[in-house]
Amino acid sequence: MAYLVANSYLGLIAESTRGTTPSSGTATWIPVAAPQITPGQKFLRDEALRGSPVMVYDQIQGVRSDAVEFKSFLYADTFPLLLTSVLGGNDAVTGSGPYTHVIGVYNNAANGSQPKSYSIIDFDGANWFTLTGAQADEIALTFGADVAAEATVKFLANPYTSSATAPASGPFQTLSLSAEHMIPAWDTAITVGGTTFTYISSGELTVARKTQSIFTLGTQAPHLNFAGPVEVTGKFTALVDSTSDTWSTGSGATALTRSPQATVITFTDPNDATSSTQHSIAFQMTSVQYQDVRRVRGKEFTEVEVSFTANANSTDAISGYAPIKTTTINGTSTAYQTGY
Repeated sequence: MAYLVANSYLGLIAESTRGTTPSSGTATWIPVAAPQITPGQKFLRDEALRGSPVMVYDQIQGVRSDAVEFKSFLYADTFPLLLTSVLGGNDAVTGSGPYTHVIGVYNNAANGSQPKSYSIIDFDGANWFTLTGAQADEIALTFGADVAAEATVKFLANPYTSSATAPASGPFQTLSLSAEHMIPAWDTAITVGGTTFTYISSGELTVARKTQSIFTLGTQAPHLNFAGPVEVTGKFTALVDSTSDTWSTGSGATALTRSPQATVITFTDPNDATSSTQHSIAFQMTSVQYQDVRRVRGKEFTEVEVSFTANANSTDAISGYAPIKTTTINGTSTAYQTGY
């Protein structure tokens, strides 16, 4: 017997109690590519000396948490859930169709500013794997003029349970598909300092939490999967189409001086014809410091590469400070997350 990868699917549902899959509610099914569960089982090595020229006499189980990683295109109806998982903020939804979903960084010292945890179910074509207490670690976007905008998403979770049969009850029963198109990255608008840059050919944007498992005595599984502070970094590759560029030449070169720039990256679905306002996903970073600029001459034409880090600021924050805020326009009327 062999099993078909094309039958795979993956879903998430927010947990009301960390580490416990809700018995009701609706799961969000994410169209994914290359899903991978990696058990983080540690083994403790017995290397105590016993009079023989060897190193390892025994290996016993240590602690364990599991990693979940997958790729997903930027579907405007499912991607906001991934944004809430890493940023944590409630969804401020407005409009009467299309709907605008504004999601930012959650800031509440009373609970460690922790985003929601999730239960994840992953069917690999043969077995169902359920992972509870999953905490988002990172969303890394890549986009280029000749490809689709794509995100690599990482979670850290409790050890999985597996089954040869589908869950008998609960939120993972109805398999509903995304109603959106993937977004081709050519339809991307990038503004820096209020100016639209039309000569950028590719880019990266990473929102990271440096999530880690916290272990305590008495159990092999994590006591908690804990999200660290938000850090936002990225990179652009651009065509050199004049004798000057904003990052590396002239007295005001923004990658060579302290010169924070407001930067907005907007991905728009050109195939959406359901309304006068096209569906889109936008990332607003009001204070971006460009750095590590270099000229690249590996092709027939000259390019420039530049990295950036988004600074925390009050404009992008729900409360306090944040380096980024996101706005998604789609046909979904309900909020992706409310309350804690």
